[in-house]
Amino acid sequence: MTDATAIFRAERGHLFGVAYRMLGSAAEAEDVLQEAFVRWSASEHDGGSALDSPRAFLTTIVVRLCLDELKSARARRESYVGPWLPEPLLARETERPAAPDARAELAESLSLAFLVMLESLTPLERAAFLLREVFDEPFDNVATILGTSEAACRQLVVRARAHVEEHRPRFVADDAKKSELLHAFLGACASGDAEALGRILAEDVVARSDGGGKVHAARRPVRGRDRVTRFLLGVIKKAPPTSFPELVRVNGEPGVAIRTEEGVQMVLTLTASNDGIRDIWIVANPDKLGHAGETHEA
Repeated sequence: MTDATAIFRAERGHLFGVAYRMLGSAAEAEDVLQEAFVRWSASEHDGGSALDSPRAFLTTIVVRLCLDELKSARARRESYVGPWLPEPLLARETERPAAPDARAELAESLSLAFLVMLESLTPLERAAFLLREVFDEPFDNVATILGTSEAACRQLVVRARAHVEEHRPRFVADDAKKSELLHAFLGACASGDAEALGRILAEDVVARSDGGGKVHAARRPVRGRDRVTRFLLGVIKKAPPTSFPELVRVNGEPGVAIRTEEGVQMVLTLTASNDGIRDIWIVANPDKLGHAGETHEA
């Protein structure tokens, strides 16, 4: 293994984490990392910025490739059929990260709800916010990566932070409460008990399902306890008879994967507060589930 390859492998987890949060797609993030490796391998490693700070050099490559990708991705998402949701990252429930010193911002920034919220930022706002607020890069580094001034970066971060704070849900339930609600949710769905399901849904609950036009899914968010209850029970009735649920971690949070012998057919996670489930996120687009369960360090 060459030194260049060893350095890249050492930084790969960090680089994937940046690219995935920028793009909301594991497949697109992997494509970016492949191109970044090609450029890294072709660069000079006997001096200069590449050798002085490989992480900074590689992060710059990855972020700029992501900015280019976002230009075409945003156009594709405008014509996307139904709600667009990020490609989920799955881990078995027993594989949850156990890092008590992990920064809360890093964990929160991986959730589907957070990634969807980032979609309303401009690409530069998204990059500046993630680099500064999530990955703790100083403003001079952010400016270098984005090829702009520190003052401009500060303005980007201020605008992005204001948007995030405005839309960040308040009184979010902790992991234990989410798991409790998820178990109750699965029990109510399995028994078809509309009354029990309604009791654990907030009055203003919203369900979003991403089928991408490939499988049946609601074309618009479903809002309100009664409508969401009927929608969910309808989804359960249409599930293949051989399907079965598996408790998993979806982007680090409690969730469920619906599996058949052919693989994962649907992934679901939720946002909850003490008054019940507030958001339900369902990814059923098969294009986003082909690599479900693959290990990614993000």
